Amino acid sequence: MVTSPIRSQLSGISEAPLSLTPSAHPSKQTSLSTVWHSIDLPATPLFGTDGIRGRVGDLLSAPLAMQIGFWAGQVLRSGNGGATGSVIVGQDPRNSSDMLAMALSAGLTAAGLEVWHLGICPTPCVAYLTSVSSAIGGVMISASHNPPEDNGIKFFGADGTKLPQAIQEKIEAGIRGNADFPMLNGCWGRQYQRSELTGEYLESLHKPLVGEIDLRGMRIVLDLAWGAAVYLAPAAFK
Repeated sequence: MVTSPIRSQLSGISEAPLSLTPSAHPSKQTSLSTVWHSIDLPATPLFGTDGIRGRVGDLLSAPLAMQIGFWAGQVLRSGNGGATGSVIVGQDPRNSSDMLAMALSAGLTAAGLEVWHLGICPTPCVAYLTSVSSAIGGVMISASHNPPEDNGIKFFGADGTKLPQAIQEKIEAGIRGNADFPMLNGCWGRQYQRSELTGEYLESLHKPLVGEIDLRGMRIVLDLAWGAAVYLAPAAFK
């Protein structure tokens, strides 16, 4: 088994649960759906071909990310028979990624879901670990090749593939105050640092190459440009 080189990438996240004890008044969660609708939203759809992307401070903000997380949590729970579950969250190294990951996770936990933080990792890592774990969804905070001033939020279903457009539309309907499904209440979720799971992703990359490629004696240079694979790539080649 390959050991993940990543330590805690997100300040304030520890091995212990971060949230307080479950709320004694879960019905109060419904108030979240009303106070968040004061956010100004564009007339055009939020979700594009690869999730939600835009300039941070313009389209994307912490309040919007929290609302996205809350309504995504509601929709994911609806697809899970109303039951709670876990969502895997990864991010790239952009300056705004910590803020958006924390805000999004606050929304997910407000919807009653547990959040597993991977820290900085590539998008396929989130997709793979979501597909092989018990998580009911995954989220990657990244805008890929977009300028550093941008960022994005991309969702995966339990099978590790991008959420269908119909599911994305349900999330956006909730954000815009047009939800056509009942609100699900329950206990507040919790957040955990689970960066050790990235070792499973590295193992999945190594298995197909065992006995196929011999890199011994070779000097390999990686130019990762401070991208999302900056921590995992060196470990993968070692």
